[in-house]
Amino acid sequence: MYYLKKIFKMTFSIYLIGTISFLLLELIPGDPALAILGVESSPEDIAFLRKNLGLNKSLGERYFQWGKGVILGDFGNSFKYGESVSNLILERLPLTLEIAILTIIIVLGVSIPLSFIIHKLRNKRIKKVIDFIIGLCISIPSFWLGIISMFIFSVILRWFSVGYNNTLYSLLLPCIVIAIPNIGVFTSYIKNNLEIELREEYIKYLFVNGVKKFWLNIYILKNSIIPVIPLIGIMLIDLITGVVIIEQIFSIPGIGRLMITAVINRDLPLVQGLIFYTSVVLVVINFMIDILYSIVDPRIRSER
Repeated sequence: MYYLKKIFKMTFSIYLIGTISFLLLELIPGDPALAILGVESSPEDIAFLRKNLGLNKSLGERYFQWGKGVILGDFGNSFKYGESVSNLILERLPLTLEIAILTIIIVLGVSIPLSFIIHKLRNKRIKKVIDFIIGLCISIPSFWLGIISMFIFSVILRWFSVGYNNTLYSLLLPCIVIAIPNIGVFTSYIKNNLEIELREEYIKYLFVNGVKKFWLNIYILKNSIIPVIPLIGIMLIDLITGVVIIEQIFSIPGIGRLMITAVINRDLPLVQGLIFYTSVVLVVINFMIDILYSIVDPRIRSER
């Protein structure tokens, strides 16, 4: 029953978000046909283009046609590119996923051992300095960090290319820039969990019964990481749907950059397709995180 409720909520959320996004974009003032042809175009040309784009139909007809297309996986053709919206999204999706996966690997690969090392430190002054650095990492704006990093490591030191050049190595610097604030968040969160977990009664019980220090640390670390699972989901959503500024700075042709182009050109089919895509990604990831968390901690299923 728990999983059926989650599936129903996910499906209803996708339908509701899709409907609201369609209606909001339709209510935006302005004529896409005029934006495409320009203000100097004749009324006949504008009327002809509106007919070809289906803009002369009623709101109900356009909504029904759009909903039917969504079910079939067809979001129509982009006004600007003249290509299928689905193809445009699928062309850029793998690159955005590469950025997301590489960033998560960097974040978890650094924050988990770092939080454990900080937890083991006994020098309070060093801990305060590290806490200050973590806070600084969390508060640094990504766009500023991206520009500074590009100037230092790409222009001056020339360790990386200035922009994306179709190689995985050229994605490393933008992924590090995205990862730095997340490393601060995850390190702080895991470190606090370690301190809480260390005071639990079962740790004292295992210690008294002679469990080796290595296995004791494994128990502590494992139980400290479990509450981080929802945080990983939030970061993944942010990476797939919200790396617009970093993609602009490093000239990465991903989903975020495509969204900016679509909004600037008032490309309604492309904007609607991207909003629906990002909404589906957000809802599905939340669903997967809920399911994973309920498997890791079965108490959640019994509470809801």
